[in-house]
Amino acid sequence: MSKTYYKIFICFIFIFIFTANSIYADEYNKAEKLLRKAQTASIREEKYEYIVNAREIYENKYNQNQTDIKALLGLSKTFQLTNDRSEAKLYLLKAYNMKPYEAKLQREMADFYYNFQEYSTAIEYYKLALASGLLKDFNTNLATAKCYEKLGDLKNAELYYQICYHLDSKSKRILNKLNEYTSEKHPDNSEELETAKYKYLFKDKKLPESEQTDKDADKIIENINSYF
Repeated sequence: MSKTYYKIFICFIFIFIFTANSIYADEYNKAEKLLRKAQTASIREEKYEYIVNAREIYENKYNQNQTDIKALLGLSKTFQLTNDRSEAKLYLLKAYNMKPYEAKLQREMADFYYNFQEYSTAIEYYKLALASGLLKDFNTNLATAKCYEKLGDLKNAELYYQICYHLDSKSKRILNKLNEYTSEKHPDNSEELETAKYKYLFKDKKLPESEQTDKDADKIIENINSYF
């Protein structure tokens, strides 16, 4: 094969891969848009049609590759939207078991239990996700706060709303929530631990250099580890 034909062949391969990837991504984008429409649809028939169309895309992807995590998560979400817990969990667990230490999949597990109002279990997975890399993720902290609130644990709910505030101090919904908690006083001894957690998460903003001693850092890390 001459150099010219070789270069043409290589270019053809790159074009083919690029086109295939674009089609692959476009199909997933289409499925995700259908799910978003399903979540906001006011007419039941329209909602179901969006779900069925999205499910068809995810099923095709799953049939092509049964280890495709995007397809598995997508299928799980479609069944969650139709309140089919067993099918939703089946596909979710297939994805989770492939990468159980990945924060994103831990978050997906937490969202699943949250959607089915199993808040105690959801908290366990949200905390796993936080510890695995989402410690400063606004939505994960917010979801954890909501779980505690659903369970009536207002002390821990306030803690996570405070973290959300530090992550996004302009969020009106967080400010409104914290205003609801301002009159609440907690007579336990958790204040020191909560303060330590804030310092650990946001020490660049909250902890002056003069206070950033090794001893303090060790204590903060010890406290945050014991918390999780």
